[in-house]
Amino acid sequence: MKALSLALVGLLLWSGCRSDSAQRTLLAEGPGVRITADAFREAYLDYLLRTGLSDHPRLRRLFLEQMIQEALVVYEARRQGLERTPAYQEEAQAVETKLLVEAYARRVLYDTVQVREQELAEAFVRLNTEVRARHLWAPTRAAAESLYARLQAGASFEELAAEVFQDSTLARSGGDLGWFTFDEMDPAFEDVAFRLQPGEISPPVQTAYGYSIIQVTDRFTRPILTEVEFAKKRPLLERYLRFRKQQAAREACARSLADSLQIRFYEATLRRLYARIAGRVVQETEADRDDWMQAPLLTFGPAARRVTWTVADFREQARLTGAAHREAAARSPEALKEFARGLVVRHVLAERARTAGLHRTPDFAAARQQALDRWLYQYVRQQVQAEAVVPEDTLRAFYEAHRADFRMPARRAVWEILVPTEAEAHRLQRLLATTDFVALARRYSRRPGAATTGGYLGFVTQEQLGKLGPAVFRAREGDVLGPLRVADGYVLLRVGAWQPERPMTLEEARPLIERQLKPYFARKRWRQYRATLMAQYAERITRYLSRLDTLCLTPSTDA
Repeated sequence: MKALSLALVGLLLWSGCRSDSAQRTLLAEGPGVRITADAFREAYLDYLLRTGLSDHPRLRRLFLEQMIQEALVVYEARRQGLERTPAYQEEAQAVETKLLVEAYARRVLYDTVQVREQELAEAFVRLNTEVRARHLWAPTRAAAESLYARLQAGASFEELAAEVFQDSTLARSGGDLGWFTFDEMDPAFEDVAFRLQPGEISPPVQTAYGYSIIQVTDRFTRPILTEVEFAKKRPLLERYLRFRKQQAAREACARSLADSLQIRFYEATLRRLYARIAGRVVQETEADRDDWMQAPLLTFGPAARRVTWTVADFREQARLTGAAHREAAARSPEALKEFARGLVVRHVLAERARTAGLHRTPDFAAARQQALDRWLYQYVRQQVQAEAVVPEDTLRAFYEAHRADFRMPARRAVWEILVPTEAEAHRLQRLLATTDFVALARRYSRRPGAATTGGYLGFVTQEQLGKLGPAVFRAREGDVLGPLRVADGYVLLRVGAWQPERPMTLEEARPLIERQLKPYFARKRWRQYRATLMAQYAERITRYLSRLDTLCLTPSTDA
């Protein structure tokens, strides 16, 4: 956010510009290319805000070339029939649902959002303030409340961070996040952190990632803040705060709607669904799977018009969300419930928007086309870059030059049983006297895939094991360690064979070398692809550079 403000003066005023009818004025045209002044202005201003760069004629021309290249990539993708692929059709469904919810929010919620002068002044101070804080994270409110109670009872951030964080840096540093400023953290986290005094500890705070308990350890505010600086940054701050308040209004609306819909779950189905996601379901017949897909999962709506979703309905709705959301839903049964509630709310809002005919407006059609064009561009880019190959002679030369750097660290074979409570871990520990570790892992471990692997984690390094590493590497082959506290519950670990450190062979080092070198060759291949397209269509693209150079960046002056 600090970088964004640097471009403010340069983008607000551009000397020598003239008015234009932006929606009709073309800056470039050709096959698949139709870049209007209005489209350029919107994209270019966003670029300046994101990068902190200042407006300049040369930068305008470079940015126009980038827009032309993107349009040609999309044009070629459509010409080759990519919009007829299942991946495109699925994305079109997801985009339409997302835009319907956005259109409904804009119509019902956004007009009521106002940014007060006091909020602008507070944001300006935050923009010039840096805060250092540490936190403890928990996936659920109950777990967060338990951590908070332990802090109140005298436990330290350091000992609790070592328990809750799998990230070794956070675990060792007591959850220290370092210095941050305005718009660098989750909004809910930021609001609390900026209001805390150094040393003060917050109660659990719900964020987009779970729950955090925050302690500010230091803060610094630039001592001289002038009215002139505030006036320069005011338009940017107002735009940003309006966006944040719109997002907050959407979240509040979603929570209120979820409550009013009275969403109820079939708990047995939910538990079975989570078990399948976690990989703890035994092999089923095709008939069993078909029956399972039709099992009712949840109901919602008024008593007279309750709607029931089966597992198949849930999967269809979940398919239209991003991979990150689906992965978050797999963390726990509670997270899965929250994910399902969000799907219901999204579905209801989209249906309300559709009933109101919001999908028939020109603005909706334009937004849909723009979103799908962006997706096509990224899809083609990923496909082209994925085809990049590190030449064999380059790979071998790199290995020979850096052979000493490629070493296989010492590793231990490890099996794991993960359970939610210490009492359950002790019960399984007692069962080990008469039952095989692998059999217990298959039956009881909550780790995804344990039913198949028997809890086998493979040969792992001490670093991969985090805080458990030293104990595992001191153990003898065949020892069972635990119960040990981890972020997801309690584990029992069976320690197996030892593999000492040794040099890597070329084949073992190959994935590491490819990971290091492939980004260069992927970027090179992508540049070549775009250059080929530009050369193919060069004579059919017309640019109106005099219009570009004199374009006003403030649309209010357009005729």
